[in-house]
Amino acid sequence: MAMSLRSTPFISLRTRKSFNLSPRILALRLSCCSGGSSQNQNFSTDSENKRSFAVATGELFIGIASRLLKSSNQKTPPIDDGDRIASVIEDEIEPAMIWEQRVKDVEAEKERRVITSPGFSFSAAGLLFPYHLGVAQLLIEKGYIKETTPLAGSSAGAIVCAVITSGATMREALEATKELAYDCRRNGTAFRLGAVLRESMERLLPDDIHIRSNGRIRVAITQVFWRPRGLLVDQFDSKSDLIDAVFTSSFIPGYLAPRPATMFRNRLCVDGGLTLFMPPTAAAKTVRVCAFSASNFKLKGIEICPDCNPLNRATSRQLLNWALEPAEDEVLERLFELGYADAATWAEMNPVEGLVYDDTPTAQEIPTS
Repeated sequence: MAMSLRSTPFISLRTRKSFNLSPRILALRLSCCSGGSSQNQNFSTDSENKRSFAVATGELFIGIASRLLKSSNQKTPPIDDGDRIASVIEDEIEPAMIWEQRVKDVEAEKERRVITSPGFSFSAAGLLFPYHLGVAQLLIEKGYIKETTPLAGSSAGAIVCAVITSGATMREALEATKELAYDCRRNGTAFRLGAVLRESMERLLPDDIHIRSNGRIRVAITQVFWRPRGLLVDQFDSKSDLIDAVFTSSFIPGYLAPRPATMFRNRLCVDGGLTLFMPPTAAAKTVRVCAFSASNFKLKGIEICPDCNPLNRATSRQLLNWALEPAEDEVLERLFELGYADAATWAEMNPVEGLVYDDTPTAQEIPTS
């Protein structure tokens, strides 16, 4: 179903001095542990207490950093004409989401190629990244994802989108994930995961990854100046610019690095999953992939997730643990296999012949269902 969008000048956006995330967004944060056994309930309560403290602390420092950033705006270097904001497309139904276009992005949009529908959107997933790789492996094998298939992702989902467009195999990405997990198990995760992740992407992604990705993938980011708002980025200037976007989309304050937020294109940003858990693609139809159980999250419109194989899935507590801590190689392999199996179950009910088709949008069309 297409979203209704309207284009507005950048300066017309209203700003409010508030840094509180909506209860609906916060409730989305790994709520899959609610319900079940008393053991799981106790685990959820402890995690919730720790998370509440972390969120409160993060919001305090983000607020301070935002004000400092505003006071130093006069020191910001001049912006090239191509980098100026041409328009901001705001969702009338969900104002927490915007799609910002620079002048050069608008020009690039006019050269959009044929796109293949449906597109695929990959959720935020923490360290459950191998699940998404398994899903992508099946979708590529069976012809659901082609070189012209639009993709979108948040956090771990944004990483898998970059991997797909890079031309690397999902197995190569899985091996890179194992190396990253081993490094974090040996040397620690908190405050240093970001540096390890960036180094891994530098090695895995080709130098022309930005060219392959432009107009095809959408990376979800949460900008926090003045208030948390989802931002979709689909044009990249270089390999480093794309890696910066993916890094920002994955930036959990205090987890990837010892700071409350990170800078992306002269603005303060954090993890895209806070506002755009599963962002829309550029296709007329979007199939959404979630590494968590949609039923436990009480999410609708999720087509590929662990619910596809309810008798052959990991428990909510296992998924939570694996999402937060680097798992052993055998667990990463299992996650890959679970994603592959769930995608296969979905594919049986959605034959590629009746679902996949090519479409050529006009320059004015911006499908975002």
